[in-house]
Amino acid sequence: MAISNDYHVEVVKTEVVLPASVIQERILPLSNLDLAVPPVCVHVFFCYEKPPQTSFASVVSNLKSSLSRAFVSCYAFAGRLVSHGVGDLQMVCNNKGAEFSEAYADTCLTQVEFCNPNGAIEGKLVPQLVNDSEGNGTPVFAVQVTQFNCSRIVVSCTFEHKIADAFSANLFFSCWTNLSRNEPIESITPSFTRSILVPRDPPVYCSPIEEMYMKVVPSAESNMQIAQPALASRIYYLSADDIIKLQLSANQHGNSYTKLEAFSAYIWKLLIQSQNMEDAQNCNISIAVDGRSHLKNIGMPANYFGNAVLAPFASARAEDIKKEPLSWSAKLIHDAIYSVANEESFQSAVDFIEISKPSLVFPKIYRNKDEPYIIVSSGLRFPLYKFDHGWGKPRLAIYNLPYTSGYVMPTLSPYGDGSWLINMNLLIDQINAIESHPNFFSRLISPNIFCDQKNV
Repeated sequence: MAISNDYHVEVVKTEVVLPASVIQERILPLSNLDLAVPPVCVHVFFCYEKPPQTSFASVVSNLKSSLSRAFVSCYAFAGRLVSHGVGDLQMVCNNKGAEFSEAYADTCLTQVEFCNPNGAIEGKLVPQLVNDSEGNGTPVFAVQVTQFNCSRIVVSCTFEHKIADAFSANLFFSCWTNLSRNEPIESITPSFTRSILVPRDPPVYCSPIEEMYMKVVPSAESNMQIAQPALASRIYYLSADDIIKLQLSANQHGNSYTKLEAFSAYIWKLLIQSQNMEDAQNCNISIAVDGRSHLKNIGMPANYFGNAVLAPFASARAEDIKKEPLSWSAKLIHDAIYSVANEESFQSAVDFIEISKPSLVFPKIYRNKDEPYIIVSSGLRFPLYKFDHGWGKPRLAIYNLPYTSGYVMPTLSPYGDGSWLINMNLLIDQINAIESHPNFFSRLISPNIFCDQKNV
């Protein structure tokens, strides 16, 4: 069966889904960690088999009804992001709801090149966040449900990253799917408390935070947008055996590194080895660290909704990354992670951002475009394949940040056997270079991922 990105999607209906019951309008302050997130939207795709014994119209009706009920508890996604000046943002929870689009694709889902999401998905299956025509601000969430010729369905969502990290979005998806199945949501309802991520009095920060973030004077012209170079996106399959081999290689000489640390070291090393770089050139890798577990002693709820992530990074010369063993790179990554895996680092970050105002704060890894970098954001603990709306679990689930260069996100595969899917957005020449490297795991996912038998 021919694989192609040349297919047409027709949006036949778009409406605004409102909360099932009106809540009192309120302002949900953005925390300082929210403000430090780059201005990007996150796209999420859930691919489902043909729903048995129900029509597409019934599926759409159920999705809209359960989404409306989910907005009652997850009211932030039904609000608007309002700007009162450069760098001055507020989340207004005003019950305005989110756009819900119904669409049809003129091909079979198995003919779509999902291994290349930027080419195959973006612009076709992705809902856009459009400014409110009534001047109420910018929506922060949107949904598009697309039926293919084969009757398979893709539920795709877009959300504003400044409002939520991936953990928060998954809380929302859990609530939504539970309500679709008429199951309780009390144990997974998001918490919007903002009493934890507030500056101390007086604010004070430790020096590692200053190494992680940079102050940027805001300007109305730039609006702090990230440069959008020509990127290529790919989704690869990595077997459980390959992951274990990477970990064993990193753990030689009595080391003890996690699978994520070993994989991150591997992809960092591979990127540097596959390109012609000066030996003295600095190369960086950032690993997202979730603060929820580190802040629980001061009252952060496990179901905190918002951004609770720091972005420490390791830096080394290209020569050292290339010549030293995998364990050497893994140690740099391990040390970077654990330098911020504590309560003080997160409180220091909040204070540093406060002290920096009115300047904006931006991850320092973006500061020098001439220094290659990778940003690894792990989705390995997210239950993507449990998001069942009542007609079956997803066959494929994807997080994509199409405009974020250097983005690498491993998630569990749908097979449940310890294998991973790796979504990478890199510069085109970087993708070409690493795919041609003899040590690269060159297995793109294929449409066979939708088949009953395991065959990637």
